[in-house]
Amino acid sequence: MWKVYFNLNKPSRLEANTEINGVKAQVSRGSDQLVAEFVEACDETDAHQKALTVANRFLDVLCWRYDATLAIDLATQRMEHISPTGQKRISITASCVAGASIASRVVKKDSSGNIVEVYDSSKPGKIDVKPSEAASHFRHAHLAKDPFNKFRDLYLAAENVASKIQVAKKLSKNELKQLSESGESYEEGLLKLALDECFGNETQPLKQSAKNLPDFDDAHEVIPQVAKILFKGYRCQLNHSKASQDKKIPFNPEDEKKVKAVLPLMEFVAKSLLQYEENSLVIAEKIEKEKEG
Repeated sequence: MWKVYFNLNKPSRLEANTEINGVKAQVSRGSDQLVAEFVEACDETDAHQKALTVANRFLDVLCWRYDATLAIDLATQRMEHISPTGQKRISITASCVAGASIASRVVKKDSSGNIVEVYDSSKPGKIDVKPSEAASHFRHAHLAKDPFNKFRDLYLAAENVASKIQVAKKLSKNELKQLSESGESYEEGLLKLALDECFGNETQPLKQSAKNLPDFDDAHEVIPQVAKILFKGYRCQLNHSKASQDKKIPFNPEDEKKVKAVLPLMEFVAKSLLQYEENSLVIAEKIEKEKEG
């Protein structure tokens, strides 16, 4: 049995914990360490890898659900091996990281002034963590300093969830092409499919997030426009650089300004799809597996 202490890039502003496959992971408010304990492993390398997997899944959720962007400093850690007899063997490397911490506290009272509920944003407590590749892209985006790279990772988060929706609905590439504005773009259709599923019943939040972009037009449908803007205007122009086609170029002030301006929309879409994945897709996948079983 092992206990692994990972140093973080900054102190956590949250107090939270989770349990994944028997391994408990925890962060404490004001501490720059993540502790993973009850790790069953045959040696130090195995323990480190198992603890790291759980720690990253935990941090992914803290990022998109609680806006806490934390990263593990792999160069600094402490490990404890507890033998069956209770003896401990400890290996330590350490570093000190400074940082700030913020939190909000809400107190609800009844008509008599009695406190009925207290919510402290810094203490979500035990949280449920479900596997999500998209969440890893989301956290990676928030650790990126370059706006181009941040957009790419946020788009990958959205694309990952969109592809799961495609699988769940059993749609072919040709069917997705028909969803795009031109009727020819499979990937634009994939994003539109995801936006339809996530915002089809209520497009106002999406419209609110997109309305300040120069390419957005209130007179046209919201979802097809957003899919086209994000895919053709940014995803393609950031991932391709053919001389004869439109593109976004690094160190071009105007292009960098445009990418920074679209980041709030891309983040809103990615985060909304992560919520959709957690609320709808995971349940649907569980039902499907139960049917197969």
